[in-house]
Amino acid sequence: FIVGAVQQLVSQPEGGEAWLAALRTAPHEGAITALTSLPGVGPKVAACVALFSLDKHASIPVDTHVWQIACTYYLPSLKNKTLTPKLHATVQQAFHDRFGEYCGWAHNTMFISQLASQQHRMPAELRKDGSKGGKRGKAADSSDSEPMSDASGSDSELEEVPAVTVSKSGRRVKRR
Repeated sequence: FIVGAVQQLVSQPEGGEAWLAALRTAPHEGAITALTSLPGVGPKVAACVALFSLDKHASIPVDTHVWQIACTYYLPSLKNKTLTPKLHATVQQAFHDRFGEYCGWAHNTMFISQLASQQHRMPAELRKDGSKGGKRGKAADSSDSEPMSDASGSDSELEEVPAVTVSKSGRRVKRR
């Protein structure tokens, strides 16, 4: 698919870069249609590219996780249905009706909040299981941890993160 997509991009009269740049000013549906014309690009990938790269803030990349969010919070009548292009449009509209022209970013926030790896960042009452969020949750919960001192010596709520860099060979290397 990658080779086919690249070949299609470079075969554009103005070149692939100009073709992609022009999608920024195209209407949302036109950009999605153009992107899905590329080999291997379906509705979800097209919506991701539109949202994250083409300033299409109302684009909703619907995958199984977003489908579950939509069925749980906005469209419970669709819970036992299979995602089809028509229902994809229904999900898109439901998010737009609820969150407006920046619904793509609202969707992104909701998607991230549902990830198990991010539950410790959520308030306890909003966590899926109502827990404190496990080991990471304790570190993230200011009542369970001592404030860290930053370089200036003042107390802060910063979480210590190991410094990592990527070498030219693509390997992750811990910095000291």
